[in-house]
Amino acid sequence: MQAIVESLGLAGHEHVQVVHDARAGLLCVVAVHSTALGPAMGGVRRTSYPDLDAALRDALALSSAMTLKNSAAGLPLGGGKSVIVDGAPRASAELLDGFAAVVDALGGRYVAAEDIGTTPGDMDALAQRTRWVAGVSPAQGGTGDPSPSTAATVFGAIEQAVRVAHGSADLAGRRVGVLGAGKVGGALVELLAARGAELLVADLDRARLADVAARTGARAVAVEELLEARLDVLAPCARGGVIARDTVGRLRAGIVCGAANNILADDALADDLHAQGILYVPDFIANAGGIVQVGGEFLGWSGERRAEALAAAIARTGTVLDEAAADGVPPLHVALRTAAARLEAAAVAS
Repeated sequence: MQAIVESLGLAGHEHVQVVHDARAGLLCVVAVHSTALGPAMGGVRRTSYPDLDAALRDALALSSAMTLKNSAAGLPLGGGKSVIVDGAPRASAELLDGFAAVVDALGGRYVAAEDIGTTPGDMDALAQRTRWVAGVSPAQGGTGDPSPSTAATVFGAIEQAVRVAHGSADLAGRRVGVLGAGKVGGALVELLAARGAELLVADLDRARLADVAARTGARAVAVEELLEARLDVLAPCARGGVIARDTVGRLRAGIVCGAANNILADDALADDLHAQGILYVPDFIANAGGIVQVGGEFLGWSGERRAEALAAAIARTGTVLDEAAADGVPPLHVALRTAAARLEAAAVAS
């Protein structure tokens, strides 16, 4: 059996299930990577995939990243993720009901939240069937869309990175490229514009790109142009894997810091970026704002405590960058060490 587990990439995960419910029109993967620190929390990604293997790989990569993110953020939560194979503009009531039954059957081992392709309204629908959900709308007593909180910690991480690289966190006149103008990317562009950054933005959705550019004064460019532009900061805020082996040599950005999960196609690329003098801020510490918000909601934290946790997440990023600079190593090394320390301590305590 172990050979099969390893061949499928399941090693290291506590629980992985693939569910096909024809009546609900549901095909999904739920991956629980670790519950060492608490219930595994992670978003529900609803999108199309070319095949089941791609959906499984995505769920496994995202769930393991959530373990790191929740650990590094100091949350008493483990890491998990789910993906629903569905490219429809909106999730059907039947699909959401079927998925809620899957989550509920896990009995709190996995807590669902919003991600690409799902909304607070979808979380409301899930909450009608299971209590193991966070990020429901304010009308239902939740905190709603976590995108602004994610944008806030990415913005703070960019300021910290600019401080470490240039001696000052002032973004006025800094040339920043944002890849992805969706909910998080769009909010990040607004925050950067308010601080006087010179902005380039790329997105495959032309209407969305035009809207963000018109609202913020950013210059709309093609994706390839952005990736090769001379920038102070490149902020990937769309899908993961944008920094790949064939991308690294073409980058002319001094800093890479964004909201996308798994920005690097391979963690080893952090060493390549470091060798080129590019400061890479690990995505799982930069984009922790969303999970801090919905995690705090699930844990019953007050608004004040959630705000304090968001500020602490940004400060923690600064600490990682300072320690990495002092040691002369890529920040990813420090961030992984920090996250692993909490997980190891939890394992000893249990």
